[in-house]
Amino acid sequence: MELYYSEKFNPEELALLGRAIGTVSHGTIIVGRDGRAISRYGKRAMVVGIVSTGSTIMDVRLIPLIALRDFAHRKGMPLAYVYYHKGVRVEVSGLDIEEIKTILETRSFIEAHPNDIGATVYYPNALDDFLHDLFKHFNFKITGKALIDAMNTPAVLFFPRLSEHFGFEAEIMNDMMTSYIPPKPKEVFLHKLRKGDYTFGLRFRPEGIAEFYRGNEEKQFTSMWSLLEYLKMIFK
Repeated sequence: MELYYSEKFNPEELALLGRAIGTVSHGTIIVGRDGRAISRYGKRAMVVGIVSTGSTIMDVRLIPLIALRDFAHRKGMPLAYVYYHKGVRVEVSGLDIEEIKTILETRSFIEAHPNDIGATVYYPNALDDFLHDLFKHFNFKITGKALIDAMNTPAVLFFPRLSEHFGFEAEIMNDMMTSYIPPKPKEVFLHKLRKGDYTFGLRFRPEGIAEFYRGNEEKQFTSMWSLLEYLKMIFK
C-alpha cells in the first residue's frame, strides 16, 4: 500500500518517514528500490531513519516491486519500497499505515542509543533467489511470443530468464528502467498487441501490478506466484 508520495525529492521527509517506519516495525524490515538514481538516494535517506530506531534493514537493492512483495511475504517480514512514478513514492506492506502516519505526525519516534543503532544486511541476490524458487515450482512450457511492457521498471530484469525457462519469445518495450521520461502509454502497447502476432501480453505497472492480456481477456495480478499459477492453468 502506498505510504508516501511527493512530486519533489525531499530526503529530510524520507528520513523522518524512515524513523516512523522503524518505530512501528521495531525489528527487521526488507527494503528495495527501482532503477532511478533518485530512488537509490531516497532509499538511503529512509534507511538512515529506520536504523536510527534500532531496527535492522535487509537491503535487497534493485528489484521489481511485484517480486519484492512475494519475497517479503515468504520471509514473513514487512517491506518498504522506494520508486519513482510521476514523483517519489514509498510502498509498504506488513505494517500498519495509520500507525506510521500517527507516529510521523506526533514525532513519537523511538530513539535508539548509539550502541543500539540498527544494522544493514545486504542481500543483492534476492531477485536471483526469488526466480530460482519460482523455477523450482513452475516447470511448464509456453509456446509463442509475448509482448512485454516493462514500463521503465525493474520488471525488465525478469527477462530473458522467464522467457528462457518457460520457452516463449519475449519482445520488450519501455525497458529503460533508469529513465525519468514517461513510458509509452498503454494505448501504444494495446495497439501493438492487437496488430502483432503475439500469444499474450504482459504489462508491469510501477505500483507492482502485472496486467495479463490474451484476446479479449484482461486480468491483474499483484503476485508473480499468482500470475504463474494462472499461466500454468491456461497454457499447460
